[in-house]
Amino acid sequence: MGEKEKDVKQMFRNFGMDVITKKYNVLQCFPKAKNPSVAEVLRDDGSVSREFREDGNATAKILPAFNAWSKSGTVEGEPVYANYGRREDYELLKTKGIDLKDKIAIVRYGKIYRGDKAKFAKQNEMAGVIMYMDAKDYAPKDVPKMPDGPALPKSGIQRGTLKDGMGDPSTYLYPSTKYAYHDSEEEYTARLPGIVVMPTNYENALPLLQNMAGDEVEADWQGGVGEDVPKYTYGPGFKAESKDMKKLRITVNLEYKMVEIENIFGVIKGQQEPDRWVMMGNHRDTWVHGSVDATTGLATLNEIGHGLSGLQKQGWKPRRTIVLASWGAEEQGLIGSTEFVEDYMTLLQEKMVAYINVDVAASDQEKFTPAATPNFRPLLEKAAKKASAPLNDDYDNLHSQWKAITLRDYPKLTSPKIKALGSGSDYAALLNMAGVSCIDLTITGPYYTYHTEYDNYDYLSKYADPGMKATKAVSEVAAMVLFELAVEKLVPLNASSYSNYVSDAISSSSLEKDLKRKRH
Repeated sequence: MGEKEKDVKQMFRNFGMDVITKKYNVLQCFPKAKNPSVAEVLRDDGSVSREFREDGNATAKILPAFNAWSKSGTVEGEPVYANYGRREDYELLKTKGIDLKDKIAIVRYGKIYRGDKAKFAKQNEMAGVIMYMDAKDYAPKDVPKMPDGPALPKSGIQRGTLKDGMGDPSTYLYPSTKYAYHDSEEEYTARLPGIVVMPTNYENALPLLQNMAGDEVEADWQGGVGEDVPKYTYGPGFKAESKDMKKLRITVNLEYKMVEIENIFGVIKGQQEPDRWVMMGNHRDTWVHGSVDATTGLATLNEIGHGLSGLQKQGWKPRRTIVLASWGAEEQGLIGSTEFVEDYMTLLQEKMVAYINVDVAASDQEKFTPAATPNFRPLLEKAAKKASAPLNDDYDNLHSQWKAITLRDYPKLTSPKIKALGSGSDYAALLNMAGVSCIDLTITGPYYTYHTEYDNYDYLSKYADPGMKATKAVSEVAAMVLFELAVEKLVPLNASSYSNYVSDAISSSSLEKDLKRKRH
């Protein structure tokens, strides 16, 4: 058991909660400590002219940067700049007559999920991918870099998973319990990206980009900031005058290990309906320091636990059972929460009233961007009207801030925007597999240090959420939503809001016309 696990259990006990744990033996992916991954630039004769590797920082307990579930191995090829690595980016390269087969894509993070960047490269028969955080996206002009401002220094590297799907890839659609059968390496690797991928920083990517051959890219493909940034070119290969640069070689050394993970639950048993559960959760694993992702969510869990503890000391009991969940192994593919759902699917479908997710509570103080199943709208708006506004000089409460910024950014809308839930955090299995009503709460904005070593307390306290105002606001909303779901005699989830949403979605698509056509 690690220190984090001990701390979370003690935190729940301090709140007067019963502590329940559930362990799973899951497959995870890690860099090999003695043989780190490396990217090399080769001369004509195959000798190495330069290399860049990520050795991490053993003193600070920082692992070498890696993309989880990349294929291990060594590949060589000419570089091709593929913008954001979207499907349309690869299609544009092909229209320009660039043969992508066996090339190495250099792509910048952003716009789409990093796993799709790898998948689309694989579909185009490319040999490998190098991903980097371009200054245009993560260090815009006139935004000072850390530690003098929030922008990402050139040395920042984004980590992250590449895997499609949720949970342990070696126990597809069933839980990784103690005696579970795990697929062979041949079987589970067939579900993984199957291409060599290495992350690097802008400092390492820039010499590659400025020495590439080919035509200059279109305006929206150009990255970098400042007059000294070279014009990006498509490739393939390096310029003829770059004599020490002929090809790229990437070596990725990762290993798959069986690891015991633990989901930890703090429970307050309901008085009238103990077999109906209202759950709120957050994951405790992080790529590096993770002050924004996901420690702001843990801070929310902690504050709500304190509040519930105070009520219990006064003799209060909820109508329904309240569960605070601390999930394990989210970052490598929502593993802890998915295994739990696979393990208790029928029970969750019968007993779970709703789930509240707080992953990144606050990466900025401006935009409240909740995502939820539509039945949450009336309850969420009611709670937001009682919550404080992070921008409290301009707005009376979170709801007024939320509505004003929605109407500014989406002039056609008449009410505050609630996003549709996707698959980016621990609500995914509860929603998509068990059919539980879910909500994800966050206040967002520019998040330049995402999944890097610069997502630390200085970044959070000085730039992302000074004074913790946004984290406080999200905590207030989450507390009020949790409380009402746990105590109201009639569960305050609105079926009419759900039906209206579905009706509007059908009428705004071609589905309604298709259905009418089939009837006739």
